[in-house]
Amino acid sequence: MCLGKDELMQKKKALKVDFSRNVKLYYAAIGIIILGYLFLSIGDADSFTSITLGPVILVIGYLVAVPIALLSGGSPKAKKGESQTDDSSQ
Repeated sequence: MCLGKDELMQKKKALKVDFSRNVKLYYAAIGIIILGYLFLSIGDADSFTSITLGPVILVIGYLVAVPIALLSGGSPKAKKGESQTDDSSQ
């Protein structure tokens, strides 16, 4: 079975990953959380990084960065030919 050029192009387009804004922010939030855990593991048990800096970065990651990433999703776009109307006036 041989695929045509158009079918091959459509298959390649389907394989592309859509890195939208909220996905990038989600990866950044995961990076901040990993950084917080890294700071927790650095130094002695009573050092500044493991007592103060690590927990502060974790709180920022979990309570600020993750919610921003989750809530930053764009509004769904209407398909061509469809108009966005408000059906509340009946």
